[in-house]
Amino acid sequence: MGNNNNNVCPDSCCTGDEILCIGIPCPIDIVLLGIELQVELPCVRVSSPGDLTEGQVQQLLGVLQGILGALGNLGTVADSVTTEEN
Repeated sequence: MGNNNNNVCPDSCCTGDEILCIGIPCPIDIVLLGIELQVELPCVRVSSPGDLTEGQVQQLLGVLQGILGALGNLGTVADSVTTEEN
């Protein structure tokens, strides 16, 4: 892991006018349940070609909160599995 010989990362793809933009231009190393992984996620972008209604905004917020909550719980799940194995 960490064998990225090119220490220069390109600029992020985010422009600032997206509903949500996550730009991770360089690969990141993750260890999940003892398995070494390298994740390449150059850009995740959510945008809308038109104006959103209040109902659509609330629906998007609910979905994003669920996704972010699930991502936040990944560490808790991994810690629980490690603790149970010991």
